[in-house]
Amino acid sequence: MSTRKTINGSTVAAVAAENAGHPLDAARAQTYAEALEPILGMLDELRALPLKDIEPATTFTPVQGNRDD
Repeated sequence: MSTRKTINGSTVAAVAAENAGHPLDAARAQTYAEALEPILGMLDELRALPLKDIEPATTFTPVQGNRDD
């Protein structure tokens, strides 16, 4: 289970200002937070899936071929 805190407008505004040098007004930051929160929730769900031992759909296994080709 994830211990991630819910993202909010003030977090988005702080990250935008500090890391991107792009200050956002509170309303716009809240709009971004509302769009990001469901995406982050879906990522949490993906991380919780038991996929450790699952191989990709396509796997290549080397086999010894016939040298008379």
